[in-house]
Amino acid sequence: MPFPERSPYVRTLPGAHSLDLILKNTHFPDELLAPEAPLRCTLQWNGLVPTLVVSFHLPSYDFSEPLLHEELKNTTRGWLLQPTLKIRLLLADNVIADRVTERVFTLSESDSRRLKDIFS
Repeated sequence: MPFPERSPYVRTLPGAHSLDLILKNTHFPDELLAPEAPLRCTLQWNGLVPTLVVSFHLPSYDFSEPLLHEELKNTTRGWLLQPTLKIRLLLADNVIADRVTERVFTLSESDSRRLKDIFS
C-alpha cells in the first residue's frame, strides 16, 4: 500500500487537550466545518503508520494526514494524556480574523490506546 501523502493545506499541531489539524483558510471554504455540515474523521492504519482520513460533503476537500512518530515524538504531550484522544479540526474565517470554526472528534478507546503506545 502506498504511503499516504501529506496535505499541503493542513498543519498538524499537538496541543494540551487534542491533536489539532489547522486547515488553511485560503484553500477550504468557511462553511466546511459548520455544525450541520456532514463530516467524518476516521483513523486508518497503513502498516504501523496511523493516518487520519477526513471526508467532507464536498469530496474535493477530502484529505488524509499520516501521523509520523519522528514528527510527533518531541512535541506537546498533553493530547496523549487524555483518556480517549481527541482530534480537533480548526478553520479561521476568511473575513472575520478572530473567528475560528472547530469540529472535535473523539477516537475509540482501542485507537486511542494504539496511538498512545506509538507516541508515548
